[in-house]
Amino acid sequence: MKKIALIAALVLASAASAQSIVAHVNVDSLLVQMPEYKQAQEALQAEQAKFESEAKEMNAELEKGAQALQANAATWTELRQRQEQTRLQEMYNNIQEYMQGAQGQLQQKEIELITPVLEKLQNAINAVAEAKKVSYVLDASQSKGQVIFAKGGMNLGADVRAYLAK
Repeated sequence: MKKIALIAALVLASAASAQSIVAHVNVDSLLVQMPEYKQAQEALQAEQAKFESEAKEMNAELEKGAQALQANAATWTELRQRQEQTRLQEMYNNIQEYMQGAQGQLQQKEIELITPVLEKLQNAINAVAEAKKVSYVLDASQSKGQVIFAKGGMNLGADVRAYLAK
C-alpha cells in the first residue's frame, strides 16, 4: 500500500510540474561505506562483548550453585534445599533482568552513535540534490524497497560519496 501511495504521489507531482527531477540513491550502500558508521559499529560490538562477558560470568555462578545443590541434595535438609532453589531462582531472574537491561542500553547506545552518522549522510544527500536541482530523491536500498525500477533517473550515489569525502 505504501508503494502504491508513493508511486501515486510521484506521478501527481511530476504531472503538476514538468520540471521535477527524480533521482535515487542507495542509502544502505553509502552508510556502510562511511568511516563513522564503521567506528560506531565497532564501538557497539565492543559494548556488546562486555555485556556478554558479564552474562557468562553470572551464568557460570548460577551453574556452580546448581551443581552444588545437586551434589549436596542427599545431605542437605529439605528446608536448605528449598532455600538454595529460591536463591538460584533469584539469580536466574537477576540474569534475565540484566540481559533485558543490557539490550536496552545497547539500543540506546546504537541510537546515540548512529544518529549523527545518519544526519551527516542526510545532509550530504540534501546538498547534492540541491546542487543537481533534484526535486525528489528516492532510497534505492534493497532493505527499504522504495525503488522498484531504476532505469534512468539520476543516481546520486557517486556524488554523495564525493561530497562525504570532502
